[in-house]
Amino acid sequence: MNLDLTQIGLAGIYHLVFFGLLMPWSAIKSARRLKNNPYPPRRKYFWLIIGQQLFFLLLSLVVAKWEWLDVFARPKNLWSFGLAALLLVALIVVMMPRWRAEVEKRERRVYLFMSGEGTDKILWVVISLLAGIGEELTYRGVMFLLLWRVTGSALAAALIAAVIFGVSHFVQGWKSAVLIGGFALVFHGLYWISGSLLAPMLVHFIYDVTAGMMYNKFGRELGYPTAKAETGMINAEI
Repeated sequence: MNLDLTQIGLAGIYHLVFFGLLMPWSAIKSARRLKNNPYPPRRKYFWLIIGQQLFFLLLSLVVAKWEWLDVFARPKNLWSFGLAALLLVALIVVMMPRWRAEVEKRERRVYLFMSGEGTDKILWVVISLLAGIGEELTYRGVMFLLLWRVTGSALAAALIAAVIFGVSHFVQGWKSAVLIGGFALVFHGLYWISGSLLAPMLVHFIYDVTAGMMYNKFGRELGYPTAKAETGMINAEI
């Protein structure tokens, strides 16, 4: 595989450096910083994530325009949405026991992904929507297409983008990062089959909403010590 950066412009190079190098490095750094330090209040954290997701979305849209990337292609077929629904159900069924086990183990990082109540729950839905749209556009759309141009291989582009996506979620722990990288490959496959980012966006959005709601539900049922999680008295598995 020979890399050829002449196939993309400065905007594309910037996108690959920012999301391919700076974001994974920042995720690892943040995970280490948060390991034993107090977490911010949930609502404040949610607003920070919303701001971050909006910036990422805007950046990727601008780069897509400058690099002439077709990230708004229409679906090639409708049956792929049935496949997406089956995939969503399978992911939730497989992950449900893991979500509960993480709450039972009192893993501190779970606090960051609990939807909370009232306004916090609304903000979690907003975060999930922005992540579903923005992250799919960024990694399965812009990054994948840029890497495909650079490497000349769709498979290599998907593998690299999936690894970067997983590492960029290192704040959730290394085991989760590996799992998320695997999810990314599945989403790449769904994108390839459907020919559109719409199907993976919908799966991503609904999955994130469900995860946050279930973490919160299990937290209430199992008496998850939110106050201790905020102060750092519970150690996360990083």
